[in-house]
Amino acid sequence: MNPVKSVWDMSLETFREVTRTRGTPGCGAVAAVTADLGLALVLKGLGLSQAKAEKKGDETAPHQALIERGEALLEALVEHAQEDVEAFEAYMAASKQAEEDTNRDLQAAVSRINRVPLAIAEVCNDALALGIKALPLTVDYLQSDIRAGGRLLHGGLSAVLLSVDANLSSIEDREEQTRLAKSRRGFQQEADRQLANLEARE
Repeated sequence: MNPVKSVWDMSLETFREVTRTRGTPGCGAVAAVTADLGLALVLKGLGLSQAKAEKKGDETAPHQALIERGEALLEALVEHAQEDVEAFEAYMAASKQAEEDTNRDLQAAVSRINRVPLAIAEVCNDALALGIKALPLTVDYLQSDIRAGGRLLHGGLSAVLLSVDANLSSIEDREEQTRLAKSRRGFQQEADRQLANLEARE
């Protein structure tokens, strides 16, 4: 199987079709792309609100600081989406060669396919926290973008953590398995709390 080129070099139609017909991209990459689009909505609300504030001569420093932080998180999601594809392809290659290679090679690949989804979840939670801070700085008619972005971030996080659930049984080290399961629960609980916080704000 030829490696999948960067998901960000594909058209939306191509990305959908490759997702539908190939082993990669999988749920991790799709979840990261979904979260990236959600964060883009948050940044849209912030950016247009900043422009409106500038026209009024209002203080815009709070907007700019959040925008810069959000752009860094966008880039992290871009990198993690592609990393998820590459990690899964490496895992599949290691699985095929498991009888010839050392078991350590396969376990390293298993660790990687769990590490990347948790990294995506961490960025999603950081982005949700940013959305909470962004809401009061966003003009009323754009707050729906912030809330919608928050739901997409939460959905992306929840989806990517399902891949952790699916892969945990492949980890032979029980302590590592327990640690990852605990991290997975913590990320989901934090995301649930933050989404509730975002939706409760007026």
